[in-house]
Amino acid sequence: MKELFDHYAKNDQDRTVAAALASLILYVVIGIGKLVLGMYLLSTWYVINAVYYLILCIARGQAIKKYKIIRSIENRIKRYDLEFVVYKRSGIFICLLGISYFFTCLRMYLIGDATVYGGYMVYLVATIAFTKMGFAIHGAVINRHRNNPIISTLKIISFIDATVAIVVTQYTLLIKQSSAHAMNSSALFGMGCSALFILIGIRMLNKKKKYPVL
Repeated sequence: MKELFDHYAKNDQDRTVAAALASLILYVVIGIGKLVLGMYLLSTWYVINAVYYLILCIARGQAIKKYKIIRSIENRIKRYDLEFVVYKRSGIFICLLGISYFFTCLRMYLIGDATVYGGYMVYLVATIAFTKMGFAIHGAVINRHRNNPIISTLKIISFIDATVAIVVTQYTLLIKQSSAHAMNSSALFGMGCSALFILIGIRMLNKKKKYPVL
C-alpha cells in the first residue's frame, strides 16, 4: 500500500489517470441510474442527462484504456502518434458532449425541466462543484509542461465536468434565493458553456501534430 501511495505521489500523470478512473466509475453508475430512471418515469429530462453522462464516461474510458496500453511502448515517436490519435478522437466526443449538454439546457429553458436541490444539498452541490474545478485547475498546472495528448484530453474532460458543475451550482444558489430568473439564466449560461465545449472539440480535431523534443 505504501509503495502504491509513493508511486502516485511521485507520478503526476498516473495520479491524473487514477483520479479520472475514480470519476469514471462514479459517472457510469450515475449515467445508468439516470437512464433507467428516465425510461421508468418516461422522462426526457433524465434520458438527456443520462446521454450526457454516458458520453462523458465513454470519452474518459477510451482515454484511460489507451493510456494504460500505450505507456508500455518505448518508442517515443510511435507512442506519441498513438496518443495523438486518442486526442483527435476525443475531440469528437467533446463535440458530442457539447451538443448533448446544449439540448439539456435548451429543454431546461423552454420547458423548465431541472432537478431542484434544497436544504443542505445546496451546500453539497456547491462544494462538489468548486472541488471539481480545483482539481481541474490543479491538474492543468502540474501537467502544463508535459506534451502528452492523452493527459491533455483528460484535463479537458475534467474542465468540462467542472464547468457543468458550476452551472448547476449557479442554478441551485439562485433557486435558494428565490430568484425569478434562476431557470432561464442558468439555462442560457449552460448553452453558452456547451458552445464553448463544441469549440474546444473542433480545436482538438483541427490541432496539428507537434512531436515532443527528443
